[in-house]
Amino acid sequence: MPPGYTYSGCNEVRAAGVAPIYSSEPGFSDRLDGDGDGIGCEPYPGQ
Repeated sequence: MPPGYTYSGCNEVRAAGVAPIYSSEPGFSDRLDGDGDGIGCEPYPGQ
């Protein structure tokens, strides 16, 4: 993944097989982290 690249959304993160994505990983962005805990695209019950 090129430096500075961010995923367009959690569907793209999941399709790439990298969900959940952590703040230390390339491609992470705050908008993927709905609850602000540094983990984006977490699995929630029902998803």
